[in-house]
Amino acid sequence: ISDADGIQHPLDAAMPAARFPLPTGEGYDYRFKSAASLARLQPDARKHCYEDTLIQCEEGGVEDQIYYDFYRTLQEGRCELPSMPDLAARIGLAIDDPNTGNEDIARIIQSDPALTARILSVVNSAAFGGMMQITDLNQAVARLGRQQIRSLVFSCIVKGLFRTDSKALQSRMHALWDHSCHVAAVSQALARHTPGLSPERAMLAGLVHDIGIIPILGEARNHPQLLSKLELLDQAIANLRGEVGALTLRQWKLEGDLSEIALHAEDWFRCSTALPTYVDVVQLAQLHAYIGMPRMQELPRIDEIPAFQKLMLGGLSPRRSLAILDEAEKEIQEVRTLLQGD
Repeated sequence: ISDADGIQHPLDAAMPAARFPLPTGEGYDYRFKSAASLARLQPDARKHCYEDTLIQCEEGGVEDQIYYDFYRTLQEGRCELPSMPDLAARIGLAIDDPNTGNEDIARIIQSDPALTARILSVVNSAAFGGMMQITDLNQAVARLGRQQIRSLVFSCIVKGLFRTDSKALQSRMHALWDHSCHVAAVSQALARHTPGLSPERAMLAGLVHDIGIIPILGEARNHPQLLSKLELLDQAIANLRGEVGALTLRQWKLEGDLSEIALHAEDWFRCSTALPTYVDVVQLAQLHAYIGMPRMQELPRIDEIPAFQKLMLGGLSPRRSLAILDEAEKEIQEVRTLLQGD
C-alpha cells in the first residue's frame, strides 16, 4: 500500500492488520506482488489500484453493503448518541461548583423522590457498609463525599438508558443491562480489596463499560435488514463499541478514566501503568461475570491478562480471586438487585 506521502506499507494476509478495511482516502494506491483476493471491498476502492494490478475482487453482496453502510454511519458520527439524564447533569454541575454545599446537592437529588429513596436504600445497604442508619441525604452526601455521590447518583439513573421501543432489540438490551449490573457489582467488590480505588467509582465504571452498544443498537433500528442478519450487527458492535462508548462519555463530560474504560474494557492484553486502574478492575470483573457462559470459551484465562497481576497489590491468584468473590457473593447479589430495581 502506498500512502499519500509515497511511503510503502507491506501487507500480508497473515498479518493482523489484514483483518481491517483497506484505506480508500486520497493518495492511496495498491500494487499486488501476486494475484490476490479482497473480501468486503469497499465502494470505489478499485479506482485506487494500479491498472496492471493482478487482483480478483470479491465484491461483497447485499450483506456486505448493509454492514458497510451501517459501519460508515457510526464511524462518521451520524448516529444519535444518548443524552445524559437531565437530573444527572444538574447534580454533576452542582458537585463541580465549589460554591455549593452538601445541602445544595441534597436538595437537587430530593427533587426526585424515587431517586432519593434509591440513594438512601443503597447507602444503608450492607454492601455499602451501612452500619449506622442514614435518614436524610445531607448525611449521605457528608458520609460518602461528593465524588462518591456523583458515581452513586449516576449509577441509579443510568438504567433508563438501557431501554428500547424496538421489540426486536428488547431482549438484547435487557441482557446488556443485566451484564452491566453484574460487572458493576463484581467491580465494586474487587475495588474494595485494592488500595487506591473507590468501590463506588468502580461500580459506575462497570455500569458504563458497554455504554457504546446503546447507540449502536439505536442506530440498528434504522437498518431493518441488519436486524435479520445479527452476525453483522455483532460485528459492528465488536468493532465500534469502544469508540462510540468513549464518544458518548466525552459528550456527557465523564472523561478521563471512564472513557478509557469504554475504549479498553475488552483490550485484554493492554499494558498501561504499574498502578491498578478501573480498566483493570472492569476487565477482571468481566471475565468473572462470563464464568459458566458460552462466551468464556473464546476469552483468555483470568490469570493470563495483565490486569490480574496488578489488582490487590499483585497478591492475587485464581483461587484467591474466586474465594474473594465467593465471600462477597451476597454483597454482589445485593448490589445487582439494587441497581436492577425500578
